[in-house]
Amino acid sequence: MTASIEGSTGFAARLAHLYGQFRNCFTVEDGFERLDRDLQRQTALDIGVAPDRLAAIAAKGPGSAEEMDRLMHALHIDPVEVRLLQPAAYREMQANCALCASKATCRHDLSEGTAAAEFSTYCNNADHMNGLRAEPDLLED
Repeated sequence: MTASIEGSTGFAARLAHLYGQFRNCFTVEDGFERLDRDLQRQTALDIGVAPDRLAAIAAKGPGSAEEMDRLMHALHIDPVEVRLLQPAAYREMQANCALCASKATCRHDLSEGTAAAEFSTYCNNADHMNGLRAEPDLLED
C-alpha cells in the first residue's frame, strides 16, 4: 500500500508541475516558448498541429482567432455547433485565423457589416466557411 501511495504522490507532483507549465502558457505571452522542447512537441502532437505552427500560434497570444467566431455569426454559422460536431476542422480554422495577415481588413468588414459579402476575397478559411454554410445542422436558428 505504501508503494502505491508513493507512486501516486510522484504522479500528482508531476501533474501539478505540468499544470503549472500549461497555466503559464496561457498567462504569460511567451509561455509556450518557456515549455521544454519535448513538452512543446508532445503538446503539438496531442492536438494535431505541427510544433512550429503551434509555436507561431502561441506567439500571437490569446484572442488571436477571435474574428473567426464573429465571422461565423455574420455568416449565420453556429460556432458552438461547429466546435462540437467538427472539432478538428474548428481547430484548423482557428489556427488559420490566428496566423492570418488580413486581420485589419476582417475587423473592418466585421464592424461595417460587410464581412459576409467580402470575406471570400481575403479569408484563409473561406472554403471552410462556405462548406459550413451548406450544412443546415451547423447554421444558427
